[in-house]
Amino acid sequence: MHVVSPGERGTPEATGARSGTLSSLLPGGTLPHGAVVSAGGDLPLLIALAAEAAADGGAWAAVGLPQLGGLAAADAGLDLACGLAVPEPGRRWPEVLATVCEAAPVVLLGPVGQVSLRTSRRIAARVRRSGTTLLTWQDWPEAQLRLRVAEARWDGLGDGFGLLAGRRTRLVVAGRGAAAQPRHAEVWLPGPDGSVQLIAEPAAIAGADVVPLRPVTAG
Repeated sequence: MHVVSPGERGTPEATGARSGTLSSLLPGGTLPHGAVVSAGGDLPLLIALAAEAAADGGAWAAVGLPQLGGLAAADAGLDLACGLAVPEPGRRWPEVLATVCEAAPVVLLGPVGQVSLRTSRRIAARVRRSGTTLLTWQDWPEAQLRLRVAEARWDGLGDGFGLLAGRRTRLVVAGRGAAAQPRHAEVWLPGPDGSVQLIAEPAAIAGADVVPLRPVTAG
């Protein structure tokens, strides 16, 4: 277990992320405490959700995410001074996760393979008791909220040349209770300046229809 290092270029101050960017897409405008939220296998979304949940500068932790660098975390808006990481929890990851959830109010969990319903329920119970917001990279059986990147395209590339400027995505959120009606929105994740930005206001999804992304016009 170690404190996340910012690396050569990243610093807690070097962030263009804005808190509240994803709040309009979430039921009640916030991520739930004492619940599991899944990010559909998208690392930038997982990090953005963590920044949203820890926007007040609270402690956060990452378990099983060796690919999470300090630069990416700082650019997303996470305070590196408040973070710790367990990159390789091993086979006993459920026990490690349970311990970390007692210490940090926001926890990111990387890919851990197939999770049994029994293990999922035990972790969900621990999360409820501790009041932790558990953000999982993969889909989770007991997730209260499920977010996923339904479509994505990069802006900035021309006819075989150019620089990647930003990733334009369509986010979909669904879940239980107030989230039973799926919603979607176009979001820069990340945007040209490295931040998460709404492109279009969230809207309810009629049936299973999702309108394809419009072409990105370089500005």
